Order: sequence, then structure tokens, then C-alpha cells
Amino acid sequence: MKTSLPLIAVLFAAAAQAAPLRCAEDGDGGACVWGRAEGFDGESVQVRGLRVQLMGIAAPSHRDLCANKTTKEDFPCNRPARKRMAELTAKGVACELFDVAGDTLYGRCKGGDGDLARQLVASGVVRATKDSPYDSEQTAAVAAHRGLWAAEITPPKDWETVRRKAEKE
Repeated sequence: MKTSLPLIAVLFAAAAQAAPLRCAEDGDGGACVWGRAEGFDGESVQVRGLRVQLMGIAAPSHRDLCANKTTKEDFPCNRPARKRMAELTAKGVACELFDVAGDTLYGRCKGGDGDLARQLVASGVVRATKDSPYDSEQTAAVAAHRGLWAAEITPPKDWETVRRKAEKE
């Protein structure tokens, strides 16, 4: 009997992890969409044909070029954000929708590892916007030189102000 109890616990945990990600019943938003991420960029995700802009973050534009001081190579600054977003959305997403402006929906999305925007800011591949709830994650990413805040990376020009401010604090 003792040997079957751990086996049951492992099977239950595996079944719980395999369940699709869904929206919480008691969410703060007015609507929710969940499912497989059909497309994404560094700051938005497409689910069931709807593009959801993540609230509280800004990713570099695809036109921004960053430089690696060590390898002397330029690369699109949004590449690390797109790569990290792919990792975070691999198991599906659930997005709570809070606002709409024109054809853009604004919301907070969760992946298998939690809040997508929080994870992206903590990774240093996007930055927190003004009045964002992710200021502490950004401060930690800058201090730890993660992602585009790394010492060998020249980030987009508008990020330099953020870096200088964080280094003074």
C-alpha cells in the first residue's frame, strides 16, 4: 500500500500539469480568452484570432538594432523578447482583457510559468512602462545585467535613460 501512494501522487501531478491553461473564474477583467498562442511578438500574443497587447510593458521595435560589444555584431533588439515569449507561451495562455482601443485589446496574460509580462521584464528582454506593476522586476533585471541590460549589450536608445536612472538608485 505504501508504494502505490507515491505513484498515485505522481500520476495526479502529471494530469494536473497536462490540463489546458484556462482563465480564473474570479478574474478582474471583463472578459477572458485562453488557448494556444497562434502568434506573438515581444509585447503581444494572439489567441483565438485576437491580438492581446500585454499591459505594463514595452518591447523594442523590430527596427531597433542592438549591438553586442564582445562579438561586434548587431541584432534586432526585439529578437530576445520574441524568443522568451515563445518559451513562455509554449503550453498555452490565458488572457484577461481589461481595455480596448481601436482594434487593440489590452490585457494580462498567463502562461505555464505565470504572468507573461512579469516574466519578460524579469528576463530583461522588455522594459516596464511608466506606472507599471513590474518596477521591482525591472530594477532587479537591470542590477543583475539580464537580457538587454547585460554589460556587453548596447540596448535601444530609449532604454539608456532607464538604465542610468536604475544605476543611480
